[in-house]
Amino acid sequence: MSIRATSQVLGVIGDPVAHSFSPDMHNAAIAALDVDYCYVAFHVLPDRVGEALKGLRGLNIRGLNVTIPHKLAVMEHLDRISEEALAVGAVNTISREEDELVGYNTDVYGVLRALRDIAEIETFPAHCVVLGAGGAARAVTYALGTQDGVQRVTILNRTVKRAEALAVDMEKITGTKMDVGALDADVQCRAFTDAGVVVNTTSLGMYPEVNSSPLADVSAVHSDLVLYDTVFNPLETQLMRAFQSVGALAFGGLDMLVFQGARSFAIWTGVEPPTDVMKNVVVKRVGTKNEK
Repeated sequence: MSIRATSQVLGVIGDPVAHSFSPDMHNAAIAALDVDYCYVAFHVLPDRVGEALKGLRGLNIRGLNVTIPHKLAVMEHLDRISEEALAVGAVNTISREEDELVGYNTDVYGVLRALRDIAEIETFPAHCVVLGAGGAARAVTYALGTQDGVQRVTILNRTVKRAEALAVDMEKITGTKMDVGALDADVQCRAFTDAGVVVNTTSLGMYPEVNSSPLADVSAVHSDLVLYDTVFNPLETQLMRAFQSVGALAFGGLDMLVFQGARSFAIWTGVEPPTDVMKNVVVKRVGTKNEK
């Protein structure tokens, strides 16, 4: 990849940000397409978010991804925010469009495309379960709650009050019934009984804590369930193996990561990137990282 004086800059802001896979993905896509862009990581402290976005304008940076903990903080510094980002309450993509900074949330697109293209869900089931009630859960719950056929979403979280707050918001926004419960064996067993899809949005099972799982008892799982685990490192989690052990389909979060990144890339450049190239470079880096 050649960086020239004409190259347009893309990037990601976060705190921390050195762990991000986004530069790997996007620079691989840039090289494959031979387009005049480059993608870098910017370590931005929480009290410098406003300054960073002023810098985006001043330096004519084309666009940014936004990661933890800035997805909410950036919103007050933007000129326009997409409907999905407003509904989710988080911006993970900023695009400089003429004189305006526009905020988007591509996580919703990422999880829906992964469920459709990778898990091959053509018709969403009437009942879906979401594990966790954090930032990722907001995007997933909104995504599921806005799909035709979904009549109820159950949110299970260790802190039930947090799940209740999310349920109130999402029921109001999507019009879909939201139930809540604790992340324990009895509640999971009842919730999974008539569910068709389970999406894990917790970080349980993420590297290096690869032996942890949000599943309290494998007997709660039945073979008709489809699991989508948003954890992508490791590529196969303890939770995925538990579902597979009873004949249920289980998919990891790498494709959601790639698809949300690809959507950001298309917003910035107007070009659809090669998702296979983006995926392969992350697979390689995950393997290298976990061997250290």
